[in-house]
Amino acid sequence: MYVNSKCGIFVMKKSSWSKKLRLVLLGSFALVVSLIAIPLFIYKQPPLPQGVSISGFPVKVDADDIRLVIDSTSYDPSGKKRVIKQGIFDEMLSMIRRADIFIYVDFFLWNPWQGSVPEDHRALSLELAEALIMKKKLNPDIHILVLTDPINRIYGDHEPELFGRMADAGIAVVFTDLRKIQDPNPLAAAMFGFYGRPFQSGSSLAFLVDRPALDNPFVIGGPPITVRQMSRLLLFKANHRKVMITGSSDGPMELMVGSMNPADGSSAHSNIALHISGPIARTALFSELKLVEWSATNLDSVLGGEFQRAAEISRSIREAVSAPGDTGSKPGNTFAEWHTESAIGARLSELFDASERGDEIRIALFYLSDRKIVQSIKDALSRGASIWMILDANKDAFGREKIGIPNRTVAAELMGHADTAAISIRWADTHGEQFHTKAISIINRKKKKYIFMTGSANWTRRNLRNYNLEANILVRNAPAITRKFNDYFDKAWNNADGLNYTLPYDAWKVKGAARLWKTVLYRFQEWSGISTF
Repeated sequence: MYVNSKCGIFVMKKSSWSKKLRLVLLGSFALVVSLIAIPLFIYKQPPLPQGVSISGFPVKVDADDIRLVIDSTSYDPSGKKRVIKQGIFDEMLSMIRRADIFIYVDFFLWNPWQGSVPEDHRALSLELAEALIMKKKLNPDIHILVLTDPINRIYGDHEPELFGRMADAGIAVVFTDLRKIQDPNPLAAAMFGFYGRPFQSGSSLAFLVDRPALDNPFVIGGPPITVRQMSRLLLFKANHRKVMITGSSDGPMELMVGSMNPADGSSAHSNIALHISGPIARTALFSELKLVEWSATNLDSVLGGEFQRAAEISRSIREAVSAPGDTGSKPGNTFAEWHTESAIGARLSELFDASERGDEIRIALFYLSDRKIVQSIKDALSRGASIWMILDANKDAFGREKIGIPNRTVAAELMGHADTAAISIRWADTHGEQFHTKAISIINRKKKKYIFMTGSANWTRRNLRNYNLEANILVRNAPAITRKFNDYFDKAWNNADGLNYTLPYDAWKVKGAARLWKTVLYRFQEWSGISTF
């Protein structure tokens, strides 16, 4: 300080102000780091529960017992309208009609909610619920068990009426206990876990986070949600599976695995599913029932608190299929494999690592971002494999506009690879809906190699590294299935029948400064888990 002779006041020297400002900033930074570091230091990922990361043994199947079912949406430029051709949901309804012993369903999104631009194609959510309710009414002895994600109740008690109607009909409805699976966003998990302790349910401060005060992110104009619900949403984890398994007295068990959700807002999406009959369905069922059993131990996860009903139905289904069934010799050498979570990522890496010159690889994906898989694709190109990709441009999400992350940046990376002559990429020509498919086929005609895989898993860190619950089926030596997918893929690639299925790579190519900042953002989101993909 010094005395100003003109006005007789004390004035702080500039250097002193700068020093104090630096100390304040440094202290603030240290405080923030400490507030984040302490929760992260004591945070531990929960152990993997049973039924997670299953790499199933190859199960021999009859090639005639496998069918590829396709939902395809294209655009008619002359009529300026979408052309929607779908078969997955109708096949699910047929499975329900044929069943008379049990029906098991596990779906991520199952609700009538619409985004800012409503999708009026088909009310899938209510149609599926009513089919199950009617089945239970006509056949009271059938065991019906539903597993779904708590996003459908917005992590609280906002579930659509259809779930209550199913429970009233005697159907057990279980919401997956996501607390028992690992956290893709450990920062949020650590912060909420550490600083949320004083606000736990039943505490004197719980009212601060349980008061409905935030806008509903899923239902425009819908009931407000609480801070507690929003915090659970920001954990970014889910039971993302899409599985149906049924049993009947006059036929083999049936399994449907794919990428379709029975959600009204998703009803026009393009999707792929495999329908398989036989012992592989039993493998899938036993894996799935473990999820139900550890979720149902949390009474809040069972609709209406009907824990006993859920446990009894699960036990009855298990007993009904306890015998392995017909596993005898079948003609041919076709095999199916049930894979979940990180086992899907491991199998994909193995497929790319085993690829060679002469392999034709076709990939149809909603999301591609996992760094290990991206590198495996590059390695496959370097070994001489030929790769074609149809990707969603990541521009639409239930009426909200997206910025193309991650697919456009990953596509730019792959197209900039040294072996670009071996890879071609096109974008799905979507008009509000999404190209929601997750599928790969590998053919080597000279070596008679036929491999096909599909299911719920996007090729992202969250989907392939044990953070979301996922389920895929891989089929080997089923030429008819692989060729059917390739025919569909090539039709979309070439925009057959005068319809627009795809657009050239340049239509959504990202370059320059946009590519730089979007790549940085994508890589940070993929690494940290702070993202929706």
